[in-house]
Amino acid sequence: MDKPVRVYQCDNTAEGILSAVYEAGISGYGHKYIRIEPQVKGEAQNIALFSEYISVESDGKKVESVIDAVRRKISYRAYTYIMRAAISAFADRGDAIYQFAAYGFSMGDKVCSALQIPWVKRIFEIDRAVANETNHMIEFLRFQEVQREPSLLLAVFEPKHQVTALAAEHFADRFPDEWFIIYDKAHGEAAFHNADGRWEMRLLTRQEQSRLETLSEQREDYVDLWKAFFENIAIEERRNGGLQRNLLPLYYRKHMTEFKE
Repeated sequence: MDKPVRVYQCDNTAEGILSAVYEAGISGYGHKYIRIEPQVKGEAQNIALFSEYISVESDGKKVESVIDAVRRKISYRAYTYIMRAAISAFADRGDAIYQFAAYGFSMGDKVCSALQIPWVKRIFEIDRAVANETNHMIEFLRFQEVQREPSLLLAVFEPKHQVTALAAEHFADRFPDEWFIIYDKAHGEAAFHNADGRWEMRLLTRQEQSRLETLSEQREDYVDLWKAFFENIAIEERRNGGLQRNLLPLYYRKHMTEFKE
């Protein structure tokens, strides 16, 4: 017998989504009748007729319970898929995570290769998109020195997904002795790295965001030299705008030194 769809509404965060996954999982309502719907502040809410709506508060203990169950009963690989999906910007990521986990609890690690299942395929697509943007961030991020004593490096980026923490691991390895900040302007968060090798992610206040944006507008002495070098090494006859856009999409150029006006 068909039942009305039950929609679990939660914060538009990884913690919110996993809390909703926990509540939906223990409900016993039936996986095919469940949806997970992260709520974006300021956006209009779509209400479906004959659906039941349940509001879920973020809860750290529920998040830990879901993570522990996924690691033990499915695999660490499934855990990485779920966590990457949770930091993506896709509207259906909540549903994908819930359904992927539901299949995983019955199939174990085999679920990670079961691409014939639509929700597993969707998780794989989301994971690939997040991994690709992480690689783009690593390749296209540009640091500038905004303070000299002690030296402080700042990089600004606007990723579609919340991949700053993933990219920060790479730069923490590459610049272990540097003070640097990677500012995710799109999501209002930043990675702060100390010269002793420690780093942390933090949501920023409006005042902190404004301060970082002011710092990023400073122009270093070598910027014009670098831009001149970039222009002069180009071979006009070999310019291929289409290929360049494929390798370096226009979306990522706004904070790159060589493309700034």
